[in-house]
Amino acid sequence: METISLTASLIGFAFIWYVTLIYPPAHKILRDKKKYNMLFYFSILSPFLAITAYNSQMLENRKETSFLSLCLLIFLILYKYFDNYILKKNGRNLYFKVRYNSVWKDEESDKVTTLEECFNFILIILPLILCFALKYTILDLRIENYFQ
Repeated sequence: METISLTASLIGFAFIWYVTLIYPPAHKILRDKKKYNMLFYFSILSPFLAITAYNSQMLENRKETSFLSLCLLIFLILYKYFDNYILKKNGRNLYFKVRYNSVWKDEESDKVTTLEECFNFILIILPLILCFALKYTILDLRIENYFQ
């Protein structure tokens, strides 16, 4: 069970980095409601797997990694909020900019506004910050004793 939890956490983490940094046009799959809902349900299932696999005898790094299971959920909630905001403001979906890659060309990438670049940066950083803040809150305060 612990391996399944770790795998689910790492898949979510990898998805976020792939969509935001490696190949930003991949975020277009989130515009499809069916695919978004499928990822959203997976992101809800992932923390449940982490909670069921959690025990006090786990290695410290495994305990820390289990909090990454929330990353995808936070990312998807923020993405939907930002996408809806841009949809209301600009009448179109959220665009991500292709930055560090000259191989892929994307027409949407040329139309990215400064606000969308800020949203993209927030989507990269904020889920990680919130997960690690939660990790330090729970592990440093030793609330984990209640999960035994």
